[in-house]
Amino acid sequence: MRQYHNILVIIEPKKDQQLALNRAIEIARFNPKVTITALRLIYDFSNDIPFIGKKSEMTSHEDVEEVTTQELQKIIAAALEKHQDIDPESFTIVPSVKWTRDVSEGMLNEANSGNFDLIIKGANHHGLLDSIIFTPHDWNLLRHSNIPVVIAKEHTWDENSTIVVAVDFTSGEKQLMNVLLLREAQLLSTITGAPIHLVNGAPVVLPTVMLEVPNYAPELYAESILAEHKRRIIEFAHHHNIADDHCHIAEGMPDDVLPKLCKKLHASTVFIGSHGRSGVGAALIGNTCEEIVDFINADLFVLNRNTLDHEHRIAHTQE
Repeated sequence: MRQYHNILVIIEPKKDQQLALNRAIEIARFNPKVTITALRLIYDFSNDIPFIGKKSEMTSHEDVEEVTTQELQKIIAAALEKHQDIDPESFTIVPSVKWTRDVSEGMLNEANSGNFDLIIKGANHHGLLDSIIFTPHDWNLLRHSNIPVVIAKEHTWDENSTIVVAVDFTSGEKQLMNVLLLREAQLLSTITGAPIHLVNGAPVVLPTVMLEVPNYAPELYAESILAEHKRRIIEFAHHHNIADDHCHIAEGMPDDVLPKLCKKLHASTVFIGSHGRSGVGAALIGNTCEEIVDFINADLFVLNRNTLDHEHRIAHTQE
């Protein structure tokens, strides 16, 4: 099982609240000896501005880097001041300033560098046009990161937090993802002591041909669908020693059901898998993870297909 020894935090400019850094420090409360790397990416303007000479270019870069480093150190100091109840000797925060031509790719390259166990980024609001015209930075991480991604939101996160795992039994690959999600949730539960709840949506889509069948009762069909989903989630729960009363099923599409169940359970962290689509398919089709990111008032702990493949490679290497 993965251990959170090295956490990468994305520091975002012009934000009063650094949600990602705050969340990493709160994790350190329960998981001491963690190294937190506070990454501040700077856009590399060297190709955009004509310089008289190489020396001028280097001087400009050094000036910007120095100012940015000072700002980053102030952000870290403010975060530590906010969390005075946490022993600062129990964890380490390492400031990191790096240049990049593409902020989104810069974050992804750091996440996939092999130096980190977890990446945390603060949530941004998404609009309809965002998903059609371009891919926001956090969605790029959700789709392509090799390590778990936490999209942090502003809410209380403490010992009484509830951990929710969104499970899906529609394919073999998704059932493997269920196990990986649960493993990560169990690690967080072990660290924080928070209970784990399993949630699942049961979409009831009546086949058109059944409308022509005499005396057919749609409610019986819906009951059978719910019963099958309940059987699967209970079976999965028993296999992983989770109590029946921690399993929750609701009729409806996952993007409608999950936010309601999470609110009902007062979830502070939601574990969910992402299909990792890209291009036109992502813009037009999307997936449950990206459709609900704005509607759950909890941290989203996201694993994608890359993470699943990465775990398999690690397992084979260890064997």
